[in-house]
Amino acid sequence: MKIKNNILIGVILFISCINKINANAINEHWINSNHSSIVLKVDNKITDVESDVTVVVDIDMESDISDSDDEVIDIESDVLEVVDVDMDTESDVFELNNEESNIETGIPEINTDIFDIETGIPEINTDIFDIETGIPEMNTDIFDIETGIPEFDEGDIETETDVVYSDTRLPENVLPVAYRLDFYTSIENSTFDGKEEIDIEILKETNSIIFHSENLSLSNITISNENEILKPNSIQYIKESNFVTLNFNETLKSETNYTLHMQYSGKLNSNGIGYFIEEYDNEDDSQSRMAATQFEAADARRAFPCFDEPQLKATFQLNMTVNDGYNALSNMNVVEIKEIKNLNLKQKKYIFANSVKMSTYLVAFMVSKFQSISDKYNDIDVSVYVIPDLIEDAKYSLKVAIKLLEFYENLLKIPYPLPKLDLVGVPNLVFGGMENWGLINFRSESILWNEETGTDIDKYGVVTLIAHEIAHQWFGNIVTMKWWDDFWLNEGFANIATDVVEPELGITNNWYYEYYSIFSKDTLDKINSVYNYSPNPKYLNDWDIISIYNKGESIIRMMEFWLNKMNDNHSISTTSIEDNYFYKRIHEYLDLYRYNNVDSQQLYEMLESYDENGQPLYHVSGIMESFIKQKGIPIVMMERISNDHDQIITLSQEQLISINIDQYEMDNIEQKDTMIKGNSTWVIPYSYSIYSNSTGKPELLESHYITLEDNDDRKSKTTISLPTKDDEATNTKIFIKGNEDQKGYYLVQYDDESIQVACEWLKSDLNFMSYINRAGFISDIFNQLLENRAENPTTILNCLDYLKNEKSTIVWIKILKYFKRLIYIRYENNMEKNKLIMKYISDLTKNIFEDIGWVEKEKEGIEKKSGIEDNTIINRDVLRSNLMDLGDQNENNRAKALYYYNEIKNGTYSENFDEYILINIFETGIKYGNVDESDIDFILNELDSETSKFDKYSLMSGLKQVSDASLRKKILEKFNKDIENGFNLDDYDYQYFKIELLTNWASEDYYLYFTFVRDHWDDYFKEKYLNDNYELIYLIETIYSKSKKEDEHFQEIASWINVIDKEEKKINLEDEIIDEDHNNNNLENEENDDDPIILWLKEHY
Repeated sequence: MKIKNNILIGVILFISCINKINANAINEHWINSNHSSIVLKVDNKITDVESDVTVVVDIDMESDISDSDDEVIDIESDVLEVVDVDMDTESDVFELNNEESNIETGIPEINTDIFDIETGIPEINTDIFDIETGIPEMNTDIFDIETGIPEFDEGDIETETDVVYSDTRLPENVLPVAYRLDFYTSIENSTFDGKEEIDIEILKETNSIIFHSENLSLSNITISNENEILKPNSIQYIKESNFVTLNFNETLKSETNYTLHMQYSGKLNSNGIGYFIEEYDNEDDSQSRMAATQFEAADARRAFPCFDEPQLKATFQLNMTVNDGYNALSNMNVVEIKEIKNLNLKQKKYIFANSVKMSTYLVAFMVSKFQSISDKYNDIDVSVYVIPDLIEDAKYSLKVAIKLLEFYENLLKIPYPLPKLDLVGVPNLVFGGMENWGLINFRSESILWNEETGTDIDKYGVVTLIAHEIAHQWFGNIVTMKWWDDFWLNEGFANIATDVVEPELGITNNWYYEYYSIFSKDTLDKINSVYNYSPNPKYLNDWDIISIYNKGESIIRMMEFWLNKMNDNHSISTTSIEDNYFYKRIHEYLDLYRYNNVDSQQLYEMLESYDENGQPLYHVSGIMESFIKQKGIPIVMMERISNDHDQIITLSQEQLISINIDQYEMDNIEQKDTMIKGNSTWVIPYSYSIYSNSTGKPELLESHYITLEDNDDRKSKTTISLPTKDDEATNTKIFIKGNEDQKGYYLVQYDDESIQVACEWLKSDLNFMSYINRAGFISDIFNQLLENRAENPTTILNCLDYLKNEKSTIVWIKILKYFKRLIYIRYENNMEKNKLIMKYISDLTKNIFEDIGWVEKEKEGIEKKSGIEDNTIINRDVLRSNLMDLGDQNENNRAKALYYYNEIKNGTYSENFDEYILINIFETGIKYGNVDESDIDFILNELDSETSKFDKYSLMSGLKQVSDASLRKKILEKFNKDIENGFNLDDYDYQYFKIELLTNWASEDYYLYFTFVRDHWDDYFKEKYLNDNYELIYLIETIYSKSKKEDEHFQEIASWINVIDKEEKKINLEDEIIDEDHNNNNLENEENDDDPIILWLKEHY
């Protein structure tokens, strides 16, 4: 870099002091800055350089410690400054003096008996180091801790820079071995300070060390070994990669151990990443604060300088100093708590044990006033920490956590390696959970369950989430991916225990309907491949969470099933784990790579078996690579070919890309003309089952497991032979079911003869196939119907009539999802066709609707009483919700909803309805009932009542259906009085629902709602606008769009928007708001008199 000189005299020192006082603000501004240039202030001269160029400061130093303390450089704030630190300033700017207290914290400097100020090297060599106060020294020889600016001798800056390291990954010349971190956290000031030592090994001779730091102020950087102490002669910072580069005059020798020393400080952010602060309400309406961490994927660098890549594992020893009243947690157990008294401050220092080797993203710590409940599993202390008011509702999570530890230890044959496991409920956590080793964070409500008021659905959510995060203690923590492209190795294994730990929930096969959305999105080519390389984990847009988590899990489930079957193990049991090929190999995988990093190929090698010639038996790598590295989903087409004596089935494959795309999806999919056929093929672990009625009833004969090769010749087909018919058994029929137990990540297409045989048997004996195989078969043929892949659509439509007697909840949940595609995509805007479809659905669902009901009458043993394995509380609740989603067009829904609405209005109902059912009741009651002012008064009074039995969203959902203009005005008058009287304005959800309601109505009478917003702009809406209330912004955009089309009030509305949005520019007036009644032009929504589905419906309904 060349620095051009430009003269500016007199203001530098003043500006520098101001920047020094507001260092954290500068850093906050810097990280969000989009400015095109930065300013370097050096020796009373200003230079503009482009922001992409690294700031480099060359310092001509000897290997001993310099005395320079007159100038400082901020390497992270985009500003290089000259500051006279001894100048006399206003009282809020203090002189840096090593012998005085830290002004911000009021705590004396560290005891130099423990830490040598001159060398920066601790004088004790133990696994746990103790800095007496936990507050870093203010040694101004190198960096200023308050401003985070390195100091140097004036006049020693060179104007040229060396070539800057430009890769986005750290170089492979330095290996971190051990971190020692000493934190002081001030919850009151939202700040933290720390001192750090990192033991490193030099793998390759170098003159520089590169590590990560983001939004931190660094100071007092040195590196030492047994013989010398070195200071960097230049420091570089690259904003894009967060690299800090320390350049040395001396060569750091390979195979030599050094210790890197530095101090750092930062501000607790409110973004929920890095080291962040959260506020929460207590039961007495007071507010409290706590601090926690969220480092995945690359945010440990926001809390302390580190080598922030997953393959750079090291041990971590933490000390946490906190003010009186707070407690501290970290990954490891506490070995000592020291009481510290400094001036008027009373503090505690928590000293934690040294950790096992782990990645930086798994480091965690927390400062709070939480309370805990604890128990033991073997010698492991298990605790749950939550807000004190919620401690009673944490008992269930503690019980589940202990069960899960026992389950995973038995399954994986590897003990949990830490002495404790803490589960922490963090208010407003960005993610549902984070698997920090030994200190798992959860969104607080996600681990709370009350036995008296909690539902089974709530319990299911708690169990599923805790099971996922505890699984990570092995998958991800003990063995970690080398880089984030193999993140699926962590996440794909993390959902294997829920049904085992809580069998009474009956959720063994829930994955099948829960992952319907993955299949549907994959057929639309809307999710990325599971493997998706990005050199920078900050680019989270490159991550497809659905693919990594859910598709990855589906592929692992497929391989588990197939490998066990190939090894003649026809059942997977967690109690006889020694018989399970898959988990035997997983144990070996975890044991071999314990505390290390792997890539996907290393997993494949562990799962494979080899013949005597060393050739793979199962083609694990080929199968996994074809599914992990490709987008999309294959469909296997089975075609029966018969002659007088022999029957064969031919198998071929292609990528299925759906033709059922709504307009919004179509607009976002590129290359629409190539949507009908994909170009990918897979190595498929294919399974099929042969059924025959040779004994007089349909029965399973045998199952087979083969590999369908990835063949570029699309005409190439695999042939399988079927059992030959007995000449005397002329009535014997055979049916081949593809994808046994639906474990394969592929769809199956059947020929017309196979569909006829299977459906004939389903109508006479539907249990000849298990419920999960029935669900798969019916889903596959329904998919053929929707995708125009059926030989004869009427064969499938006639088959679906068997559903009138189907009792399986999983079958119904799956089928209703396909019906919804007919309603909301294929025939979305055709009222006549939709009515036909709904009449058909009402007929098919009548029996199951009566069985499921609107309220669960029995809470235990339903599946035993009914004889239906999947007829569990959870599944019934999910099915009930899906039936409700059909809405008021379903005749079964409408009549019952109107009945319950009238009971509610008259005060005669006694049921305890779930929220989604109440929504259905109020929406249907208002839309189809004889609504008058009394109905509106009833709902408005319930909204105001603090003792109402109904949640506000259900009530507001009813108001959305009000169509009478006079009744809408009555509701607006109520909202108007609320604003004038300040009533309920602090109820965030209620206010959100109000704006949503106005948006719902605005398309019909936009000017009425415009005047309401305009008249209450200053006293109500403006604050929400300034706080980025997107529902309000969308309401205004909707009003603008409607006025533009109708033109009558357009100029008035446009002028008003220009005034209120002049400064902030939050409202987008360029994009058109698409009306809900837009014309959907997808392939299947065009009028078609020959549509076989509609022709069949007209004939039968």
